[in-house]
Amino acid sequence: MVTRTLSTAAAALLSVGLLAQHATGSEAPVVHKAPVKAEFKVDVEIIRKDLDAYVRELNEQLRKDLHRELSKTVLASNELRTTL
Repeated sequence: MVTRTLSTAAAALLSVGLLAQHATGSEAPVVHKAPVKAEFKVDVEIIRKDLDAYVRELNEQLRKDLHRELSKTVLASNELRTTL
C-alpha cells in the first residue's frame, strides 16, 4: 500500500516535470518599477465644510423619514382604534 502511494506520487511528479514548459532565454526580463508618488495638498477647511454639509443633509433626510414613519404609525393606530 505504501509503495503504491509512493510510486503514484513519484509518477505524478515525473509526468508534471516532463510536461512542464521550461523558460527559454528568449523571454524578455520583467522589470518592476516603484510606483510614482502623487503628492496632494488637502485644505482642511474644504474637507470640514463638505463633511458639515453632508451631515446636515443626512440629518434633514433622517428627520423627514422619521416624521413620515411616525405619521404612518399614528394613522395605523387611529385606524385600529376606529375598527375596535
